[in-house]
Amino acid sequence: MKFSKEARIGLLVAASILIFFAGFYFLKGANIFSGENEYYVYYDNVQGLQPSSPVQVKGLAVGRVSEIKLNGGGKVQVTIAVNKRTKIPVGSVAKLTSTDLLGTKAISLELSNNEQIAEEESIIVGDVEGGIIDALSVEITPLLRDMRHAVGTLDSVLLSVNGVLDAESKENLRSSIANLDVTMDNFSQLSSRLNAESTQLQGVIRNANSITSNLASNNERITNIINNASTITDQLNQAQIDKTMNEFRLAANQLNDVLAKVNGKDGSLGLLVNDPAMYNNLNSSLHTLNSLMADIEAHPTRYINLTIFGRKKQ
Repeated sequence: MKFSKEARIGLLVAASILIFFAGFYFLKGANIFSGENEYYVYYDNVQGLQPSSPVQVKGLAVGRVSEIKLNGGGKVQVTIAVNKRTKIPVGSVAKLTSTDLLGTKAISLELSNNEQIAEEESIIVGDVEGGIIDALSVEITPLLRDMRHAVGTLDSVLLSVNGVLDAESKENLRSSIANLDVTMDNFSQLSSRLNAESTQLQGVIRNANSITSNLASNNERITNIINNASTITDQLNQAQIDKTMNEFRLAANQLNDVLAKVNGKDGSLGLLVNDPAMYNNLNSSLHTLNSLMADIEAHPTRYINLTIFGRKKQ
């Protein structure tokens, strides 16, 4: 059988239109070849849910939202089309969820464990799951409330401080801050000097370590010195120092008595020390004796007569 050119063009256009509609519904989530079962879900607020939004089971797309409309009871009726291969048990819940941060809505089916399967065009219980933004809002709202309270309290404290600080107190506070800046500069200079003299400090530390090492190495000698000092101290404690001091006192008293007798005029030594006449007489006698001894040495024959062989010297 041979078709005309016009018939072939018509068949091609019809096939193109069929393929276009099949692709359109496929992109919308509908499968025109497998067929779908429709169910109804009621919500108080669909929060921007759109027709052709996906219907998912554990994240897997199993259908689409085919229609959204208001019913007479103030509810929003959402018709979902689920492929016939997905069986929805009685008692399942169609939860309205957000799929991203922008708030794109979808319906997630939470299937129950009931063995009885829901019939087509039956009603599924609807529920709304808070999105990420809603959860953040719930978490941030108390924090914002606390922050507002803290800011209000801080503002009150600042106002109170500003009221307490008069002009003189503010000037004193400025002076204190200026002095603190000067102190910090001095600390900075001191730190710079310490850094510059770090080599000397290291030498001092090394010397201290050397001294400590020497002390540690001579610990036994130091211990012996301390023991000897302790022995000497014990010997001094055991010595009869009181008796020796008493003897010193007795000797000092006797010496004082001798000095007193010397200073007195009763004895010869006292007269010699204190009587000038006696001193002069004694001095004169000594002078005369010296003269006599000198004359004897010069003229011994005047004072010594010797007889030799019976001869008498004239």
